Amino acid sequence: MIMQFGLPGGRGDLGASGATSTVELARIAETLGYDSVWFTDGHLGSVGSRSVTSRPSPIPLAAAVAAATSRISLGFTALYLPLHDPIQLAADLATLDQISRGRVILGIGWPVDAYAAAYQGESSPATAAVDLPEALDTLLGYWRGRTRSAADGAQFRVGPAPVQQPHPPIEVSPCSEESIIWAASRRHRLLLPAVTTTASIAACVALYTAHGGQAADVRVERFCLVAETDEAARERATPIVVRLTRRLAALGGEEHGHQIVGESDFDPARFQEDTAVVGSPSTVARRLAVLRDSLGVERVNLRPSFSGTASLALQQSTVRMFAGKVVPLLAQPAVRRVMP
Repeated sequence: MIMQFGLPGGRGDLGASGATSTVELARIAETLGYDSVWFTDGHLGSVGSRSVTSRPSPIPLAAAVAAATSRISLGFTALYLPLHDPIQLAADLATLDQISRGRVILGIGWPVDAYAAAYQGESSPATAAVDLPEALDTLLGYWRGRTRSAADGAQFRVGPAPVQQPHPPIEVSPCSEESIIWAASRRHRLLLPAVTTTASIAACVALYTAHGGQAADVRVERFCLVAETDEAARERATPIVVRLTRRLAALGGEEHGHQIVGESDFDPARFQEDTAVVGSPSTVARRLAVLRDSLGVERVNLRPSFSGTASLALQQSTVRMFAGKVVPLLAQPAVRRVMP
């Protein structure tokens, strides 16, 4: 199995705080052989004690990347469909798929209730958690040619249609076991966040495959730091992990305002040894080979910024060392046969 690796393109990682730096990141990622760059929904930043940062609007940012690249896929982790106008969203995503010549991956997910309520306004109920399947059906219906009726009986069809037919691949960031079962039953892919423990990933994969999903359709995010030696990697990662786990624990495990499924362990030592992937190129390759060989996971999105707690220089070093030294090791038979 050949693994595929993605990078975040719109979370402030790798210095991508604006369109210019994000486009440059995508160009570099494409040159280094990464499979995809990912953009996150969420325009509201928290005020006060909470630490949730607003992100750039993901679809225009992805369009800028599409125009500057030719191969790398454009993913979303994840769009809050019920918070968008369905006609506008269908047209925008289809246009992006046309501009990119079929490179869109539609990741969808549930925001936390407080974010949904603030986004929709005090007069509107927070319906994002219950309406996502319906919102997806509406979006897909427009792409399949469903018409809209005007008061005078005139019929209108939403356009354009996406290049990928019947639609771009859909990856669900689940918020419950029921949402994993729903994703599997609809043959949608699964996207598991970086805070999920290895044991919880295994449980999610088992549930997903038990209801018709394929392990190869599961994508896993992983915080990642690569250095020349394990000792150097641990020395650099330890203060970063301490800051990150404190922040995540204060947020109750929420990741970028998303509701998540699965267990998270915010003990810094266990987080560094299990949830994050930290070490020399050979250690990182072995850790990822375990996901592949024991769980069947072939798609991994790296999070080298540790949610903004790692320096830009350290992130850039990880991205380049991973592409140049870790990926080649994963193709070697000795690493391919590794088991936990």
